[in-house]
Amino acid sequence: MSRLVIQLLHFSQESERLKYYELADDINFPNRWYLGDVAFADNWELAHSLDPEREYEIEVCRDGFEMDYTCNEAYGVSVVSKKFKEALSGVDDIEFAKANIIGKKTDSEFYIMALPKELECINEEESEFQKFEVNDPVRPEKAGEYRGFFKMVVNPEKCSGFNIFRVKGFSIAIVVSTQVKQNLESAGVLGAQFKSV
Repeated sequence: MSRLVIQLLHFSQESERLKYYELADDINFPNRWYLGDVAFADNWELAHSLDPEREYEIEVCRDGFEMDYTCNEAYGVSVVSKKFKEALSGVDDIEFAKANIIGKKTDSEFYIMALPKELECINEEESEFQKFEVNDPVRPEKAGEYRGFFKMVVNPEKCSGFNIFRVKGFSIAIVVSTQVKQNLESAGVLGAQFKSV
């Protein structure tokens, strides 16, 4: 094998290793279920931290096929199956706690997944977004944070060494490495979508 081919293969492998993806709930999956709020005072808090010894309760808003990955509608709390959890065994910066699905007999065990790590990783030159303004009439406390993205691009150098995290200033977004994406796809999880960022 020529040196050029070896260099190209190495470059291709390195580029793939440095790719990141936004993990999203596939809301268009046919006949899927939708989950409601967790019976907990502050659902926003559950995105970042939880009590691993506690069992949380969450209701089904609309019944259907169980998804291995679901975000509840109002707060984006991640609810995952045992299969999803096991696919991320050994991955750092994740917390899990048991989730009891109220009003439905499920085939799997389910867990709430919290991600305490937030990275300031957005490549603003390549991204397209809006930010909350100072004195925003709805969320003035979020001034300077991202309101939404038309196109999200992360700086892979700022993400290096991390496999799963939330975006600082837009914490509803979960970003995963190629390794995490491959682990979840190999496990055949339902409900997870991956968009290159």
